[in-house]
Amino acid sequence: MNSAGAGVATETDEHTSTPERLIVVLVSVCVFISVLNTNMFNVALPSIGREFDVTPGGLGWVVTSYSLIFGIGTPFYGRLADIYGLRRMFMIGLTIFSVGSLACMIAPEYYLLIAARVIQAAGTAAIPALGTAAIFRAIPAERRGTATGYIAAMVGIGSAIGPSLGGAITELISWRGLFFFGAMLIIAVPVTPKILPRDEAKGEATLDLPGGFLLGAMIAGLLIGITNLDDYGITSPWVLGPWLGFLVAFLLLNYRIRTAPDPFIPTDLLRNSNYRMLVFIGFAMLLTHMGTLVTVPLLLDRVNEISSARIGLVMLPSAIMLSIVGPIAGRLTDRIGALIPLRTGIAISFVALFMMTSFGAGGSEYVVASILLLTGIGMGLANSPMINSVSLIVPTERTGIGVSIFHMTFFLGGAFGAALITSVIDFRTTSTNALNVFHAGGGVEFSDAFLVPLTICGIALVLSILLRVPKPWEAGAAEREE
Repeated sequence: MNSAGAGVATETDEHTSTPERLIVVLVSVCVFISVLNTNMFNVALPSIGREFDVTPGGLGWVVTSYSLIFGIGTPFYGRLADIYGLRRMFMIGLTIFSVGSLACMIAPEYYLLIAARVIQAAGTAAIPALGTAAIFRAIPAERRGTATGYIAAMVGIGSAIGPSLGGAITELISWRGLFFFGAMLIIAVPVTPKILPRDEAKGEATLDLPGGFLLGAMIAGLLIGITNLDDYGITSPWVLGPWLGFLVAFLLLNYRIRTAPDPFIPTDLLRNSNYRMLVFIGFAMLLTHMGTLVTVPLLLDRVNEISSARIGLVMLPSAIMLSIVGPIAGRLTDRIGALIPLRTGIAISFVALFMMTSFGAGGSEYVVASILLLTGIGMGLANSPMINSVSLIVPTERTGIGVSIFHMTFFLGGAFGAALITSVIDFRTTSTNALNVFHAGGGVEFSDAFLVPLTICGIALVLSILLRVPKPWEAGAAEREE
């Protein structure tokens, strides 16, 4: 390790100022509640269906509408933050999220609940990306890894306790009680201007609405196609139609980026090969992680035939490990740079997926739990360095849109991974021989399904080797010279 860099990292760790800690606490709380909101809600869907007498297909729109608005809103907030000020947009997002949460609590009809969830998603979209961008802008590069490590831990903890807490609240109180935490986040709105530093609006910049619309159409086409994949199959017009719309919007957006004077997605971001690789790595890592989290419960239910409670126990250690390793990876990033923990995390995830497709699928629940521990370690090691790398390679004036595009593709990776892998399971259900020659025993379709994230994770590992990210102390010195 570079000794000068080590000295800077150690010195800055020991002199982290109280305002910086307050920023990290504010963002951590907001991110935790937004993640908790997402992970608690799905548990309550059966209760909501019974109260409003809605079919499972109808309930799906509560989730789909939320995902659509969240995916579309994230890049809009990033672009607006770069133009009108990050602090202002973060406060607007928190306000909308809180109002939407309150509306969900009191919604008297099913369609009003969908409308309230749309409002809530329009606010939630601001929290992860703009919270991360606020940390990048307010905290020197030498200390950002530690800060993003804590944010990663909050995501892991929220994901771990969300389903259990949501089930308990629904059982003891009502599904409406799930939205209490989000509604109470309104308290953070008047606090935010006292904690986040002021950033000036850029009056000369403009918002490229046609470009934003085309990006939104891309996201909508991709997500609707993914949502319909399980119900209709990959050859259905309900899947191919939205994906065709995605392709058309993609081509038009590319044309708009080349011709608009100030396009929605800045051309300098797209020309940055390291940023492009980092965005794909983020997409790939959440695809593999969420694909695993969705697939393993199905595996344990169908092949191992264990109860839901035991499935939860098998899954829990992985989430706990992710929460523990996240802050460690953040500190490592500050001390030795992002690439070593990032590559190590992806490599561990690759090994875990190979083990899952070879002998996890069809193995005992204890074998599956052991492999899941590896996935938690891998994602925990990769997550914080991956996010922090965005700030090290993207110019400060592009932080909002740079982080938002990364979070958008990160989110899409999770949605695409879950749908793609479960579709492979359905397609290979009647197969008797696994494609992986190392697999033996039952769970053939699951062994084949895990080959998908294994391949994508392998591509991410290769790209991480090609990736070049400045050391935090190098990026910090460059920022201070600007």
